[in-house]
Amino acid sequence: MDKKLLRKELLAVRQEIAATRPEAAKELARNIVGWLEANPQFSSVGLYYPIQSEPDLMEALGAWQSEKPGRMLALPVVMKGKMGYYQWTPGVEMVESGFHIMVPKEKIPVVPQVLLAPCIGFSDIGCRLGYGAGWFDRTLPTIKPAPVTVAVSYEACNATGRLVAEPHDILLQWIATERDVRPAAKL
Repeated sequence: MDKKLLRKELLAVRQEIAATRPEAAKELARNIVGWLEANPQFSSVGLYYPIQSEPDLMEALGAWQSEKPGRMLALPVVMKGKMGYYQWTPGVEMVESGFHIMVPKEKIPVVPQVLLAPCIGFSDIGCRLGYGAGWFDRTLPTIKPAPVTVAVSYEACNATGRLVAEPHDILLQWIATERDVRPAAKL
């Protein structure tokens, strides 16, 4: 299927879920926090500032971060054509980026151990459908050591059978939805 058409269809699905089932985002956030609690080796997490009806994880992950010293959260920031992750805590001063997304004013670099990637759609093997700019696919290979990657979406946006990985696509390792957090299927 044409990715532009699939993107449009799944954005409408996501917007409908956000409008009619706000509890779905809370369930998804609880699942991610539960997964992080079950994997205490992870103390730094790259998340995202939610736009266009993306599930909002910031409150739940802010609470997770504040529960234990040493936990760190980071938001993506695009500067000079490159995306990096910079420390974020609830209440930190934010400014609007060139993409009209809020980012931390103070830029303290963080190398996330876990990277939560918002998806318009996903497949069971971890293929991610984003907005089409390729930021995650270009950024992931530059993060060292490589983070554990998690696709974040609603179960209704599972496009398995319709979303085909292209050569430049980097498959994500885990899938988080309001149903559960599960490993992506092996090819």
